[in-house]
Amino acid sequence: MSDQADRLRQLVLATRSAAADSGPTMLPAAEEPPMPADGPTRRPRSLLFTSGKGGVGTSNLVLNLAIALGELGQDVLVVDADIGLANLDLLCGLSPRYDLGDVLAGRCTLADALVTGPGGVRIVPGAHAIRTGAEMLEDGADRLVDELGELESRSDFLLVDAGSGLGPGATKLAAAADTAVIVSTPEPTSLADAHAAIGRFRRLPAPPRLRVVINQAHSAAEATEVLDRLVASSRQFLGAVVAPLGPGTVRADPNVGLAVRARRPFVVAYPGSPASRGVLRLARALVREGNAPRVRGRRSGFFAALAARWALGLVTTG
Repeated sequence: MSDQADRLRQLVLATRSAAADSGPTMLPAAEEPPMPADGPTRRPRSLLFTSGKGGVGTSNLVLNLAIALGELGQDVLVVDADIGLANLDLLCGLSPRYDLGDVLAGRCTLADALVTGPGGVRIVPGAHAIRTGAEMLEDGADRLVDELGELESRSDFLLVDAGSGLGPGATKLAAAADTAVIVSTPEPTSLADAHAAIGRFRRLPAPPRLRVVINQAHSAAEATEVLDRLVASSRQFLGAVVAPLGPGTVRADPNVGLAVRARRPFVVAYPGSPASRGVLRLARALVREGNAPRVRGRRSGFFAALAARWALGLVTTG
């Protein structure tokens, strides 16, 4: 797996180098001219992924989307913020010495916990319940936000796996994100819980953009019908403007289960499978969206916004 990650990193570096050579000037990163104060600014895009209920494949989607974005030349930071139920490290066959819980407890620095996953994606492994108490969040929060903010500033995309959107922790994280992506399956119970999560985010004082992805759809027709229903009902009954993330769907695929059991991301193990193609379409859509100039001032960086909420006592666990 490390050989494949090295090859992907070399491909990304070669692509970036070729793009730089074709421009009128070529400056080292440290010498890049600053963005004019009155012009548009580009900063990392923060997307928080959550679901109304567990078992819909949110963590797997986050991991594989991050790898797909990396293959498209994007620098991606992934944070497993599903406190107590973290599993991103398991999905890609990593056995980190430290995790987010160790950072919060002061047993290590964030740099010690950071690991490199497939495709060069940087991952902050989540805190496992057996090793992390809620009281640890209080002492380590400020330092953690500062360190994560520095990592975020060097990324194109920040993807946060937040667990269930029905918990208060995910709601507070969503308040700091550019976009909250609610993942659902076509099952009625999953859709009902997705509606509940959308309603909760909609009531935030400054709600993030709301996007949805239908995972494990059995056909294109089913995916389209479920998406249309979810978008329409969210607007009619919740007053929430919800849009699909890119094409908005990832097809059901038996290869996903095989990849999970092998502890390999499915975009690496089965790159031509229906699920891999669906995730790549999502990644391409995100990159296209990211190429548009972004207006300064809508939101600060994700961790800067989160730090402000911590300082005000607005972020709690539970």
